[in-house]
Amino acid sequence: MIFGRFLAGALLLTQAGAYHHASQQPPRITEHPVDTTVARHEPATLNCHASGEPEPTITWFKDGMTLRTAPQDARSHRVLLPAGNLFFLRVVQSRKESDAGVYWCEASNALGKARSRNATLTVAVLRDEFRLEPQSTRVAAGEDIVMECAPPRGTPEPQVFWRKDGHTLEVEGRLKLVDGSNLAITDTKPSDDGRYQCVAKNTAGVRESAVAILKVYVKPFLIKPPEDKTALVGSTVDFPCAVGGDPLPDVLWRRNAAGGTMPLGRVRVLEDRTLRLERITLLDQGRYTCEADNYAGAITATALLTVHAPPTLTTRPLAQTVESNRDVSFHCNVEGSPKPFIFWSFEGDRTLIYPGTSTGNYQVTTVEGKSTLTLKQAQPQNSGTVIICSAVNAAGSASTRTRLTVTSREEHPPPVIIRGPVNQTLPINSVAFLSCEASGNPTPVISWYKENHPVTSTNRINTTNPGLVEIHNLQKDDSGLYTCVASSRSGKATWSGHLLVENPKNPNINFFKAPEAIMLPGPPSRPHALNQSEGSVTITWGQNNKIGSSSLLGYQIELFGREEGVTPTWTVVARRVQGPTYTQHLLSPSVPYTFLVRAENGHGLGPPSQLSDIIIVGPDTAQNWGNPEVTVLSEARASLVKGDIVRLSEAIPVLSTAIKLVWEILDAQYVEGLYIYYVTLDGPSDLPKPYSMLTVLHTGGASSFTVNNLAKWSRYEFFLVPFYKTVEGQPSNSRTVRTLEDVPVEAPTSMEALLLNSTAVYLKWKPPPSETLNGDLQGYKIEIKANGTGTTDTVTVGTTPTLLLGNLTAGVAYTVKVAAMTRAGLGPFSSAAILRLDPASRHNDHHHQKPIDMQSGDFITETWFMALLISMVSVMVLLFGAMLLVRRRQMLTKKTLTPSRSNGAVLTTPLASKTETPLWLDKDALPDYSNSLPEYSKLTPEVNLHLNPRPDHLDCSKYMQVEKEYASPNLADYAEVEASQVTSPAPYATTTLVTGGRRMVWVEEPPYPSHNGGYYNRKVYSDSYFAPNQTLRRKKSSNENPPDLVSPNQPVYARVGPPGLSWRNATPSLTSFTPHKQVYHASTRSEPGNML
Repeated sequence: MIFGRFLAGALLLTQAGAYHHASQQPPRITEHPVDTTVARHEPATLNCHASGEPEPTITWFKDGMTLRTAPQDARSHRVLLPAGNLFFLRVVQSRKESDAGVYWCEASNALGKARSRNATLTVAVLRDEFRLEPQSTRVAAGEDIVMECAPPRGTPEPQVFWRKDGHTLEVEGRLKLVDGSNLAITDTKPSDDGRYQCVAKNTAGVRESAVAILKVYVKPFLIKPPEDKTALVGSTVDFPCAVGGDPLPDVLWRRNAAGGTMPLGRVRVLEDRTLRLERITLLDQGRYTCEADNYAGAITATALLTVHAPPTLTTRPLAQTVESNRDVSFHCNVEGSPKPFIFWSFEGDRTLIYPGTSTGNYQVTTVEGKSTLTLKQAQPQNSGTVIICSAVNAAGSASTRTRLTVTSREEHPPPVIIRGPVNQTLPINSVAFLSCEASGNPTPVISWYKENHPVTSTNRINTTNPGLVEIHNLQKDDSGLYTCVASSRSGKATWSGHLLVENPKNPNINFFKAPEAIMLPGPPSRPHALNQSEGSVTITWGQNNKIGSSSLLGYQIELFGREEGVTPTWTVVARRVQGPTYTQHLLSPSVPYTFLVRAENGHGLGPPSQLSDIIIVGPDTAQNWGNPEVTVLSEARASLVKGDIVRLSEAIPVLSTAIKLVWEILDAQYVEGLYIYYVTLDGPSDLPKPYSMLTVLHTGGASSFTVNNLAKWSRYEFFLVPFYKTVEGQPSNSRTVRTLEDVPVEAPTSMEALLLNSTAVYLKWKPPPSETLNGDLQGYKIEIKANGTGTTDTVTVGTTPTLLLGNLTAGVAYTVKVAAMTRAGLGPFSSAAILRLDPASRHNDHHHQKPIDMQSGDFITETWFMALLISMVSVMVLLFGAMLLVRRRQMLTKKTLTPSRSNGAVLTTPLASKTETPLWLDKDALPDYSNSLPEYSKLTPEVNLHLNPRPDHLDCSKYMQVEKEYASPNLADYAEVEASQVTSPAPYATTTLVTGGRRMVWVEEPPYPSHNGGYYNRKVYSDSYFAPNQTLRRKKSSNENPPDLVSPNQPVYARVGPPGLSWRNATPSLTSFTPHKQVYHASTRSEPGNML
């Protein structure tokens, strides 16, 4: 009982102890310290919490050493907080002491210890100075730029960001950080202009770089560039050059070096940078360049100035009077820009004649830019023809008229004195000039007279030039009346002038000399009849704008009429006539009269007008002065020929075969209608271009007309000619224009295919002829259709007429068509061509081309072709075998009939032979040849095949003939021959090198010519044909050394060369051996069986 109570008590004590032990726990870290970065002199805390029973004690360690902390160490700046955290009043970082390191905490109680994870305390450092600061820079808009920045060194590595104008930049899109700190800006814009800073930041603080200014300049750009201009001579041209940029660009104008220099004095630059050229000339034509530049770059723009000048007549055709059946020419030269189109016409006839064309007896030629109209064999009906030379270009037109007079020999008027001697008063000892210029048909002869006595040359008087008399050292006796007489078989004309010589000291004398030609008035226009009656005629003329150096006094009228018994000469019938008309009375009927008119001013008479048409008066030629029709035609002629009447404003293409013309009539009073002339400019330049003409009546104020039925895509030159009844006016300016494009009218041709591989074909074709394109070729359209599929693939290619077709299926037939394209559309397709890739022809073929619709390779896979091919090969094999068999039998037969021969030019024979044998057999000595060896004749000392050729024929009828002779194409340069195995080199050997002892000797042996039946170039197919066992020694001559013997075992060399070539002084070398040309010899030639 007592023991039981004791046991129960012990159990209770044991349970109580166990319960107390179970309530205690070993330490466990519940919060570990973490890595911390803190700036120097800043507070920091490392956390550490632990659980356990009893409550554990926290101890800190640094770099493996127990850390002394407050409050245990009152001087420590590290404080252990009650909860176990380690608090740094200020983080120290110096050479003596540093809080940076690896920390951990340890919790311990009676039951054990627990250690936390390591935590690194880093003292953040950031230096003040940037290693590289951004620099101020400038950049052109659109370019890329990198602003460099290297931040200060620090721990941890500082982060870098950028500020612009004090605001943080969002680095995205065009802005990127390169290498962690550099700012890259792509495609800079003016908005990127500003103040930039590089900012570095870490735990230790923030550092800012110096401010860098980025200036974004804008490259110059054109707002209004200069454009090509076309202007008339004398006008003003402006070339604008409006540019932008930042900063505002400077503008400089220059002229291209090839064009010349700027026309200083006529050029200036306006405030808006526009270049202005004033009073332009043809020399100003060229390219002008505007150059604009600033800090960001430069830009240039060029414009072409084309200067147009209306045609100007530099050579006018003159009135011609020609005898019947003679040729006459009219010359007309015109300058202008662009080059004028010159043509000839006749009043009342709408036919145009221009270089390279002719009509009737008229023909036009051009020599050195001068147009010449020639009339062959002028006839009386050509008389009175008004010939018009006209020239047109885009700037304007010019025309001039003249008249042709055809007369009989007797109808020629007398010569006309253009300018004769005039009255002069000159001082003594001065020089006098008396001039006289005359014209006529034939050319007149000029003679001088003084007081009716001929003037002859003296030491003071010079009459070398008939048209000019020079009198030097004038004396008083030189005074008198000087007369110029121009005479020909048609008549004569006279002109007199008085010369007075006085003392120069005489104050009462007014000295004056002959006036200059420029002081005199110009010639009036050709006079023509206004009215005729039975005995009178009224003529009129036009005034010349040139009146000279003094006022016009009037006109002088001169008349010529060829009457019986009257000396043919000009008669002055009126002086100083004021009006442009004059009536001459008392004219004889049926007499041809001719008038000319001169203008007179205070300095004298000017040159004459052109001769009027022949006027014949009589009862049947009377015309009414008041006839309205005559008056209107005269007024119309004067109005239409005076200048510009109509201007062709525009020529607008409206269709591929039509062009609309728009014109403006400047003076419509005498415009009944317009002739529209147009000439095609396309075609060969050396052939005359045909012209066409349309008539448009000027009714209802029409100002446009559409010309149809023109060629497609062709250039034409148009101009207009106003007319009134039979009178034509001066042409308008011309316009050059091209009709619109149209679709081609022909398809490409000659399509070819080149097989590249089993799935690709290279197509090639020829373009349509250029004249059928009707426009500029833009490309080709190809339609490919696989037969059986129903789908069509369309491919468009450029102007190159080729196409690579890929991804084709072998064995499938394709239909291919091609058409050409212009801007107007698609032309007709070519005829369908069949393309088929056969499976048997899949190999590459880079050389064979064939028309695409040819399928030459298809038959290769046919059964009949394979059978035929096998049969042909079999027959060829059998024939070849039979030929070899026959050949072998021939060789065996020849072997049994042929004596032993030497291989080469060295002959062998038994040494026991006592008789010297010749190299050639005598055919006459051996009429019946047997199988035994022949008897040899005496060996001659020298064998020269050129001096002693072998006979043309040898009787070898008993020997089997070699059927065919061969020349091997691959003969060796030399051959080494063994005695036991010899093949004759006789067909090709020309010289033999005999080897004896230790030296080599060349022996000259001319080859056997091919025409004499020799062995030259022949091949023998018998191993025993030549089987030498001994060597024959040639007989020694007095002038040569004995040849060396050749033993049977020594090799023999043969040198190959052309006939007649000497090898005596040559040394053997492999490079000197040359192969043979192949030579074929007829098999009917006799075999040289009797030759050794």
